[in-house]
Amino acid sequence: MHISLRDTEAFLSFSQAEWTKWPVGPLLITSQRDGAILGSTGLAFETSYRASTGIVLAKDAWGCGFASEALAAVVNIAATLSVRRLYALCHVHHEKSVRVLERCGFVREGTLQGHTVFPNLGVSEPQDVYCYARMLDRPRVVSSIVSDAVPSRRTT
Repeated sequence: MHISLRDTEAFLSFSQAEWTKWPVGPLLITSQRDGAILGSTGLAFETSYRASTGIVLAKDAWGCGFASEALAAVVNIAATLSVRRLYALCHVHHEKSVRVLERCGFVREGTLQGHTVFPNLGVSEPQDVYCYARMLDRPRVVSSIVSDAVPSRRTT
């Protein structure tokens, strides 16, 4: 959640560093219809074979299939980059996120108690989250929602 220009500048600096260090970093989710920015996703690498992902969407984009489409695209990108373990965290009360993760082949591994602060919820205390993961080095049918969803490497 960006409250100030400083927040946005810090995120842009973080994003540039991720794209410099790894083959993929934060990504925008845009509308194919009009190019409007709907939210963001991406990969946060921990090692060359392990990364996390997540999705943030504008409220008016909820329930339109964008989260499932974006997650399927990120799974395809990660698989192409030989990521073996892809995981995501979601608030224990966000049932729609749970359904998206499960629909895209992620399996709940457990609950991390008092793990994450969600500024958008207006609560300053860390909240419980579910940890979902998907092993990409094991055979499974990958969703065909998005094909060839590998971004080209940007140069600056």
